[in-house]
Amino acid sequence: MTPFDASPQPSGTRPVALLCTSNGVGLGHLTRQMAVGRHLRATHDVVVFTLSPAATLAVDAGFHTEYLRSHEYGRVGNRAWNGFYATRLEHLLDQYQPSIMAFDGGHPYAGLCAVLRHRKGLRSVWSRRGLWQPGKGHDAFSRSALFSHVVEPGEYAAELDRGLTADGADADLVAAPVSAVQPGDLRPADEVRAELGLDPDRPAVLMQLGAGQVNDTGSLSARVVASIQRHPEVQVVVTESVLTRELAVLPDDVIRLRHFPIGEYRAAFDASVMAAGYNSFQEAMALGLPTLFIPNQSTAKDDQDARTLWAEQSGYGLRWDDSGGDVSDAGLHESVDKLVDPVEQARMRDRMAELPPATGAQEIAAALDDWSRRA
Repeated sequence: MTPFDASPQPSGTRPVALLCTSNGVGLGHLTRQMAVGRHLRATHDVVVFTLSPAATLAVDAGFHTEYLRSHEYGRVGNRAWNGFYATRLEHLLDQYQPSIMAFDGGHPYAGLCAVLRHRKGLRSVWSRRGLWQPGKGHDAFSRSALFSHVVEPGEYAAELDRGLTADGADADLVAAPVSAVQPGDLRPADEVRAELGLDPDRPAVLMQLGAGQVNDTGSLSARVVASIQRHPEVQVVVTESVLTRELAVLPDDVIRLRHFPIGEYRAAFDASVMAAGYNSFQEAMALGLPTLFIPNQSTAKDDQDARTLWAEQSGYGLRWDDSGGDVSDAGLHESVDKLVDPVEQARMRDRMAELPPATGAQEIAAALDDWSRRA
């Protein structure tokens, strides 16, 4: 018996879409596939096959879910694990006989590629996020040809893509940006503030960095909190991933937010500080949340620096780079001062209101439905 036996079962009367995700360091791949799946299940029975330890989130969202532990959390080598993956995927293809299979991940695994080479008739799709760093990912990119189709979840900062994925590369579809949370999904600000114990008459800033403990004075998170708290009227809320096993120790005057999806709570905040990963960035833009972005410069391929430069240069957001060696944090303080300024917040909100909506999940689901019917 698996932990997911209680998840909804495919009906057997409709075509099946098998949505696969890599593990990743967060929830991005799984979140995007779930967003696509919500639209696709209007026409298909959707099965989610994920390596993410947050697989239960898909179950809770009503998806039939299959889980395989990532090699990063096991005791076998990469070659053996890829054999496990290939065998498991073959079994799932035999069991569900999907009319289409889509993989969301930065690097198609060797086990997945072996199955694609073997299953010539399989309609397969790589959901390949863009904005790769220049010179990175040649091996992964070369695997595009193994898939029947390639789709690119859109990117507000696409004009600064200087990597292999620039201009959509060989993608069959470059969709609009994908945001799992839409404006209509936002919970009322007063309701969220009451739930979190926030003063309704004071501004509140959401911090979503995941970079060190807030009670460790040398960590990035602690430095950002200290910078915000130079403005005593501002309330600070720190997000904590639902994947975190042990709760972080927070100062008494900092509020914890542990929820999925975090975006549902965004109407309660005047501004935010976050890294510039794909999901959080597109969501902040789509929901009009004034944000100070701090790029993670140590990602494998994702060009967070380009996203933050685009936001800064175009006026949609603020940027501060922690890699400059500013031990006094003078640059951070200057950026935070702008972030908490109501005039600056209004300016950013007005700019973001000009952006097109993040309807990428719906567009990708429509493409999968179309390709599925051609199979």
